[in-house]
Amino acid sequence: MTRPKMILFDYGGTLMDGAWEPPRGDEAILRRAVKNPLGLTPEDLGHFAQELRAELCDPVIALRRELHEWQFTRLLYEMLQIEFSIPVEEQERVFFQAAAIRSEPMPHIKELLAFLAGRNIRAGVMSNIMSSAGELRRRIEEHFSLSQFDFIIASSDYGVAKPDPLIFKLALAKAGLPPEDVWFCGDNPRCDVEGSHAAGMFPVWYEDLTVESIWRDPSHGAPACPHLHIHDWRELIDILKELV
Repeated sequence: MTRPKMILFDYGGTLMDGAWEPPRGDEAILRRAVKNPLGLTPEDLGHFAQELRAELCDPVIALRRELHEWQFTRLLYEMLQIEFSIPVEEQERVFFQAAAIRSEPMPHIKELLAFLAGRNIRAGVMSNIMSSAGELRRRIEEHFSLSQFDFIIASSDYGVAKPDPLIFKLALAKAGLPPEDVWFCGDNPRCDVEGSHAAGMFPVWYEDLTVESIWRDPSHGAPACPHLHIHDWRELIDILKELV
């Protein structure tokens, strides 16, 4: 291992942990509707959203592509004849502020970011997420200073998602660094670890088993590539201290 010039972080299950109750979001957004001619309940809306995700989003994800939340909700609401007086970005905010019943930094991530800043190691965020980049930044800014990150990439902005090499090339272009100078930390063995390794970055598999992360999928198994496996961000601090 060589000392990185930059470390990129996944968002969910890596930088942040959370808990979601979509029915709360459906209830909140329907309260803001100005037209609901079909008389749909929050339960109805959740049912139709689940069906649309299976029909539209799952095939997109299988292609390593990403749909934008605004495209999804416009299609959903307009098919159901639901209208709002607020713009789509506010609709997104209303839904997620209600649905997010818990949102907090992963243990010791703030210590790691402070350490990186003290060692002049740059940091960035790259997330597979349907939410808009603005919504992603808003969630991050609730717990961190945006100045801690050189950039924040939401896959929804580009229509391409990890582990596709294109989004890693995008991050390297924004960083202005060759892949061997960048480490990528994430909790997903396929998207984060194998994806970054294929792009030439050094992959770090972060697996904090003390946290019941909603993003962890036990069926994934270990990454099928060389990587560093850690369970606590303080482990990474100790490792970085030893690198020249």
